[in-house]
Amino acid sequence: MITTSGLVEVPNLSHVHESRPNTTSAYLQAIDLEGNHIKRIPAHALRVHAAQVSLNYNLIEEVPAYAFKFAQISKLSFRGNINLKRLDDNAFAGNLVLRQLDLSNTAITSLPIKGLEKLEVLKIEKTPSLKYIPSIYDLRGLKEAHLTHHFHCCAFAFPDRHDPARHALYELYIKELKEKCSQNEESKSAERRQRSLEPIRLTSQERIQAAILGTSLEDDESTATTSEDDSPAQYDFDYSGDISNEDDTFTPPVNITNNAVIEMSECGNFSARLRIVNCTPLPDALNPCEDVMGWTWLRASVWFVVAAAVVGNLAVLVVLLANRSELTVPRFLMCHLAFSDLCTGIYLFMLAVVDLRSYGEFFNYAYDWQYGAGCKIAGFLSVFSGQLSVFTLTIVTLERWFAITYAIYLERRISLGTAAKIMIGGWLFSIHMAGLPLAGVSDYSSTSICLPVKSASVEDVVYQGSLFLFNAVAWVIIVVCYVQIYRSLGGGGEKYGGRAAAAAAERRIANKMALLIGTDLLCWAPVAFFGVTAIAGLPLVDVSHGKVLLVFFYPLNACANPFLYAILTKQYRRDLINLIARSGRCNWLVERYKLAATPPATAHTQPSTPAPLVPLVHYDRSHSQISKENGELL
Repeated sequence: MITTSGLVEVPNLSHVHESRPNTTSAYLQAIDLEGNHIKRIPAHALRVHAAQVSLNYNLIEEVPAYAFKFAQISKLSFRGNINLKRLDDNAFAGNLVLRQLDLSNTAITSLPIKGLEKLEVLKIEKTPSLKYIPSIYDLRGLKEAHLTHHFHCCAFAFPDRHDPARHALYELYIKELKEKCSQNEESKSAERRQRSLEPIRLTSQERIQAAILGTSLEDDESTATTSEDDSPAQYDFDYSGDISNEDDTFTPPVNITNNAVIEMSECGNFSARLRIVNCTPLPDALNPCEDVMGWTWLRASVWFVVAAAVVGNLAVLVVLLANRSELTVPRFLMCHLAFSDLCTGIYLFMLAVVDLRSYGEFFNYAYDWQYGAGCKIAGFLSVFSGQLSVFTLTIVTLERWFAITYAIYLERRISLGTAAKIMIGGWLFSIHMAGLPLAGVSDYSSTSICLPVKSASVEDVVYQGSLFLFNAVAWVIIVVCYVQIYRSLGGGGEKYGGRAAAAAAERRIANKMALLIGTDLLCWAPVAFFGVTAIAGLPLVDVSHGKVLLVFFYPLNACANPFLYAILTKQYRRDLINLIARSGRCNWLVERYKLAATPPATAHTQPSTPAPLVPLVHYDRSHSQISKENGELL
């Protein structure tokens, strides 16, 4: 034990066993060099026989090739070497008895497999830099694995997807072994039947061999019976980690060269069941062993949602920005709404592309995706677009309510400059909320869909709660404003003297308002409800089922808003026709629109036809109602 002594290099311990001629029985129980300043491991410095070697909490940066050649070490630990980044491919080569390896709290990015074939316990905890874990076909003796990432344990649970090439060879080997053992069993059965019918006759060569070996016919019979019925012995070194007495020695594995024995051993111990590795941390609700989209039908559906969100919002942006000369407050707000919803479509597009590329083996790509720039960008777009969309919808609703409530006060309208200042505040708020997970509040890398669902601290819970609270307050404001708008327009056809046209117009307005409120409710309510239950510690849905909400409810506004607020309005169609007319193409479509938009003949266009008299009070109310319905506000 040389601990906390300022060593900068591993001392040469290769001469420890020279005083005892029988090196196979000489061993050290432990070599403890913990807490020093060791930076390098010289070649052959640890050519020892030891139960345990501890190099914990040093300054080791690299383990060179063949650092433990000719050594026999059962347990090796590098825990706490935060500067350890590189392990040579042959770092552990030559150590035939390594059973436990601890690389926790290091900065390694890969794990070599040479020399770890007999490894039973592997510890790589709190090492987020490790990208890839070898398969169970490389770590053939592994029984326990204590790792950092959930998706690494998926590699042991699904070896067919983690390493398809090696698994195919394994399946081929199992198939051939089954056929081989079946043929051997048939031949042995036929031989036993033949022996039962005929007396045993040995050839002269067999008799000479039996005489040399000192065996008789009865010995041969008993040997044959034993070899057929008894299970073969296991030739392997097994070390539990604790030295109980001085008789324990390191026994190297026995190399069996007799093909008949190998064949008998394989058939006697034959099992097609894969080895089970006890791995932690196990896949949980946030990180299941599945692809990004999970189900096949969800994988197909997300592309339709992406197409609707991207195409619809791009169409709105192109038409509105092409008519910048007629920019008004509603159009200005519609541009911001379309851009925020377009970001939601881009976020889903990124998830769909990653799911397509990693189909069937996402855990092999999980590190590069979840801890790379892609997931951070996708998560930022998701939160940013969600908050900016909610903020813009609230401002749009408030602007409509203000314009209709104070319709006769033209000087009280929201100016374009005021709307620009408000939206600058909305952008700053959305960027701030989307940037907090990048600064350490919650985390975009906690799940494959890159949402800040991690709630490990009070700051995480406060952050998530503020997101849901903002959405809830915004929805309440929207509902209250639309109810006030509806009440200001009248409340029924009876206020228009029972006129059917006015009642029908009011019903259309009520249906449109109900559709706007309903889409907002379907979009926010499920996500908010399950999010609040998760924050409270009682999650009612895991990530696997939460992806249904992500595809069909979360982007509902992004798909519906461009149609409800722009594409289905008369003003948008007029702007689109003007854009087509300026391009000089599709003139037939422009002429058709002009014919459809030409109003029918009335008393104003044909004076010979007298117009019916309408009371002034009813005319004013009806005229105000029609102008509100056909204008940009509604």
